[in-house]
Amino acid sequence: MPSRTNKIRKNPTSEGKRSVLESLKSPESVESILLSKKLSGSTFFEEIKDICNKNRINLIISEENEISKYSNTGKHQGIIANLVADGYFSEAKFWDVLDSLRKLNILILDGIQDPHNFGSISRSALAFGIEYIFIPKKRSVGITSGSIRSSAGAIHSLKIIKVPNISNLIQKLKQNNFWIYGLIGKSTKNNIVDLKKERKALVVGAEHDGISKLVESKLDYVYKIPMKFESIDSLNASVAASIAMFQMFNTD
Repeated sequence: MPSRTNKIRKNPTSEGKRSVLESLKSPESVESILLSKKLSGSTFFEEIKDICNKNRINLIISEENEISKYSNTGKHQGIIANLVADGYFSEAKFWDVLDSLRKLNILILDGIQDPHNFGSISRSALAFGIEYIFIPKKRSVGITSGSIRSSAGAIHSLKIIKVPNISNLIQKLKQNNFWIYGLIGKSTKNNIVDLKKERKALVVGAEHDGISKLVESKLDYVYKIPMKFESIDSLNASVAASIAMFQMFNTD
């Protein structure tokens, strides 16, 4: 049974075999591992022990019912990773390194509320080579056990940055030679998109409300996914974001 000295926290966690293995690809993000005795003798059990030993991660081997007490999802498969701090990247550090990056694609999420959407979008972003994701500090989901699980741990390989104001962020990005693209279902702006820019930012809006009017007014280009079946006028936020990222960032 874990002792108080282990300082196990309820949040955030990465849970389940695939999600924890993904989290362990960034071992500095993992404070400790809770591992079930039921897995003892398995190849997976030995793999986790080796990774923890190599990276000096606190490994706590416990009974299955004790591990369940620390689960935020109820789907831990006998393993939970307790994560360090909140996992966010510093905005100041982003501006510090920007001068060394001639070409860069980033993602801005304007008010995504659903942790499953956030996790799925994050996993797609990593697949398409995006390293930085910006989200607002208020009225937005962030790094949670649910979003980590939905991303299968991919969130730990990304730099998630919280900012006070998306509109102000866009203004500053423009001052640093970024072109701003917005994923919008309906817009008065033309859907003519020049993708041959060295610095691009894609803005994806909230599930129901989309991109805010203020943010939309600052876009250089809008991107609309054509629908062949007229009765379908929109897609799930994570699906739409994945399509847009593939088409926009696969041209580099």
